[in-house]
Amino acid sequence: MRIYSVTVGVEGGDTRVLKVPSKTDVQAGDAAAALMTPGETILSIHETDDQYQEVDEGARPPGTQTHPDRIV
Repeated sequence: MRIYSVTVGVEGGDTRVLKVPSKTDVQAGDAAAALMTPGETILSIHETDDQYQEVDEGARPPGTQTHPDRIV
């Protein structure tokens, strides 16, 4: 499992960075979506080199296409 920093917010306005676990950058966006508030969009996604594998509280890996309700 990789750790991604996902910057979310309003373009030209306030932003915040979410750290989420995911296998791919595309799935990182899905994992971050669960932590976003209405009106926020994903501005960037970058894989981190976090040796401690720390993520935001409530961040969970997204399910898969074949098992959307199951956490991988």
